[in-house]
Amino acid sequence: MEYLSVRRAADRLVTPQQIAERIALFTERITPMGVEVHRAETVGDARGVIQQLAEAIGAEIALISAELGRVYDSAFLETAEGCSLRFEVAGDPAASRDAPLGVTLAKRAIAETGSVVLSEPDLADRSVGLLSLVLVVIVPTSALLASLDEVAPFLREQARRPGGAYTTLLTGPSRTADIEMSLTVGVQGPGRVVVIFVDEEPDE
Repeated sequence: MEYLSVRRAADRLVTPQQIAERIALFTERITPMGVEVHRAETVGDARGVIQQLAEAIGAEIALISAELGRVYDSAFLETAEGCSLRFEVAGDPAASRDAPLGVTLAKRAIAETGSVVLSEPDLADRSVGLLSLVLVVIVPTSALLASLDEVAPFLREQARRPGGAYTTLLTGPSRTADIEMSLTVGVQGPGRVVVIFVDEEPDE
């Protein structure tokens, strides 16, 4: 299991108050980067946040990574009552290019730096986080770590897994500065990033 379950969080003596403090610190660190942070009790609540975002940007389809659908038992693929937004799995990297809205999964998040850790098993999943114009990152709340040092064992595991993994620490939208030091957002990746912590435990 790659996620920190409630039981494992309890083993680490992480209290609800500490979790709230970690989310507050994470938000403090990443908000200046232009990132919105939300906390949802259930996957359904997270879908509601994504629906509102889709309406605001005029997106009718949200591409999701296959891993996200698998980990939350296809909850993102079910048609919710009153929801006009369709969720589709990105099976081809080309489908993610300039997609208006993409939704992917973070295996860890780091409060100290305001970073999420994306570690996808294949290029199709990877492309959602790299090529979507607006990216929503779903983070199981129990996967939020306090410090950068704590993520080292996970990174070691990913490096040793058969076939490896595409692992990235993401802290805000893509930023590029040219030779004249003119900063541009979103040239080589998403121009807008939204992070949603979900208290509901993943199915795997």
